[in-house]
Order: sequence, then structure tokens, then C-alpha cells
Amino acid sequence: MDVEKIRELIKLAKEEDLKVLRVGDMDTEVHIETKGSGDTVVTEHGGKDKSSADGGHNGLHTVKAAQVGTFYTHKEENSTENFVEAGDKVASGDQIGMIEAMKVFNDVLADADGVVEEVLVGNGETVEYDQPLVTLRPKED
Repeated sequence: MDVEKIRELIKLAKEEDLKVLRVGDMDTEVHIETKGSGDTVVTEHGGKDKSSADGGHNGLHTVKAAQVGTFYTHKEENSTENFVEAGDKVASGDQIGMIEAMKVFNDVLADADGVVEEVLVGNGETVEYDQPLVTLRPKED
């Protein structure tokens, strides 16, 4: 995505008073976060890796967000202890995080047995419905 298009997106985010704006196409994804002090953080990812996002390739299973909200990887507010980290074994039904929406906290549970390959979203990040949160390497039989 060219610099001028990114500038337009930043301007749009500020004019609409958006905290987060994520735009993507087949080749690129741009994530813009505006901070209260007027600072803006822009992250651009080229060549999206669809294989880990759809859960059907590379033998990985993806746990996705069931709702829009704020994803938390930490077990408690002032803690640094995560629910899961890469390399942890999980069973179907184990809590791997939580999503807060309108002051209601909802558990995010593993929907398959396996080993955590990667946590794709950081603590306190906003997530969209059906957004990949964690990839699991399925348990070997």
C-alpha cells in the first residue's frame, strides 16, 4: 500500500476519532492505532499468510474470536501470568484467554486438543469477530 493511501487512512482515523482502524486486501494489511496524546501507530504487513489464519493448512488449528471486544492473555489485571504461551499443551475446553465487551468478560476456550503454536493477539488488543487468536498444533494420536 502506498504512503499516500496510508496518510489518508490516518487522517480518516483521526477525523472519525477512531482508536483502531484495520484495513486490508489480498496483499497487505494496515493496522492504525491512535493514542490519546495525538500519537499514531501504524503497522503494515505485506503478503498475509492465509495458511495460519484459516486453520486448514500446515496442520494447524486456529482458535478464533467469537465476538468483538478486548482480548486478554493475562489471568488478572495487574499480573503478567498468561493463560497460555507457545509450547503449552491444552485440551479442548481449557481457557486460553478472555474477551471483554461492555464490561462483561467472556472466557475464550480451546476447541481442540493440542500444543499452542502461537498467540496471535497481544494482551489488551481489540479483536474482531472471527479473528484468529491462537494457533494450535493438533495432538498426535
